[in-house]
Amino acid sequence: SASWDVWAHHHRNMEIYGTEGSLFLPDPNFFGGTLEMAGRDGVIAPVAESGHPLGVPNDRHPEGMMANYRSAGLADMAQAILQGRDMRCSLDRALHGVDVMTAILKSGETGTFVELQTSCTRPEPLGPEEARALLA
Repeated sequence: SASWDVWAHHHRNMEIYGTEGSLFLPDPNFFGGTLEMAGRDGVIAPVAESGHPLGVPNDRHPEGMMANYRSAGLADMAQAILQGRDMRCSLDRALHGVDVMTAILKSGETGTFVELQTSCTRPEPLGPEEARALLA
């Protein structure tokens, strides 16, 4: 299953494996956390934090303080509408994300390469200054 919406588990939140190394991602339900990376040598090391405003812990949880800015996407969408620019969370990008996830599942089930049916443009990153403006 490809769900992170469970009460408890004993495995990492998400790991991505590539030809040059692996990424170990923090809980995707929050904005902060430690990102770790391992190269071909297998040595796991934390990736330096960027200091992005949406990574600052602001919400208390049983596990401790976490960064929780769930309304940031909605605020960014409203700004995109007001500014007449493309939304970072567009329908095309959402559809492509679903296409990627279902292709991964199908590839795992069949043991074959699965051709994606969609594509999308890469959005501009949400920079620190834009993020601070959303928090104002």
